[in-house]
Amino acid sequence: MKEIKNTTANALSAIHGITFTIFFIVDSVFNEFLYPFLESIMHKAIAIALTAIIAAVLYSIVFFIVKFVYDFMLKRKNEKLSIEGTWYHVHIPCCMGLEDYSYNQLSCGTTHVTRNLFDFTFVGDNCKFTVYDGEIVRKDQNATHWYTKATKLSDDNDFDIIQIYEARTAGTQQRELKECPFCKSHFEEPVVIQEAEKFRHGIHKISIITTDSKKTTMKAEYSDCYPSFKNGMLLFYRTEKERDDRVKEFFICAKMQAEQEKNKII
Repeated sequence: MKEIKNTTANALSAIHGITFTIFFIVDSVFNEFLYPFLESIMHKAIAIALTAIIAAVLYSIVFFIVKFVYDFMLKRKNEKLSIEGTWYHVHIPCCMGLEDYSYNQLSCGTTHVTRNLFDFTFVGDNCKFTVYDGEIVRKDQNATHWYTKATKLSDDNDFDIIQIYEARTAGTQQRELKECPFCKSHFEEPVVIQEAEKFRHGIHKISIITTDSKKTTMKAEYSDCYPSFKNGMLLFYRTEKERDDRVKEFFICAKMQAEQEKNKII
């Protein structure tokens, strides 16, 4: 089994090493020319204090420049690192690996992604979307806020990023079931279940997809930890229109499936 490494910590160690080397060279030049000059024109105590300030600022500036160049080279080498910014997402619920069209609302919203070298932070907000007369209808009740608790960039699996998230929902999440979601046997009376707790954790397995036209999307698998029953696909788009078109597609497919089931009964 391959050993897990903290790639960001390793990168920062390399950056500090390069920074110190450059700082040592520049500081040696200052010791030869600048600092003696300062001591000759001002009180020694003031010159020492000013020297310390110059050294601290110099190290910070060199570190910032080295990190910027290092990060620029990382993104040139791996385009999948360039996913910072705002994304528009939709959760597609699944059952036994297939899209579950028994839902009459989808959790959608925006996600803000930031990055520090190899570490990503996702912060998202969900509300409920449905479609009425071909138009998106947004409902803000039971809004959910979720964010990254831990993340790992992967290059050895069929996904690019694995993330542990924490989610908080404003209200109780209940769902009415008319049939068993697994065996599809119908209940005599609809059953109302609590689908998820208000506070929960889960896992995202995220794949970053870039097409020939340089258009980037992200596709993830999401799964809340038990006792939540939520799992499925999480799709990220750069524009609201792409996200809303996928929402409409879901409900068109749901309607088609409902008509097929109705025809079977007839």
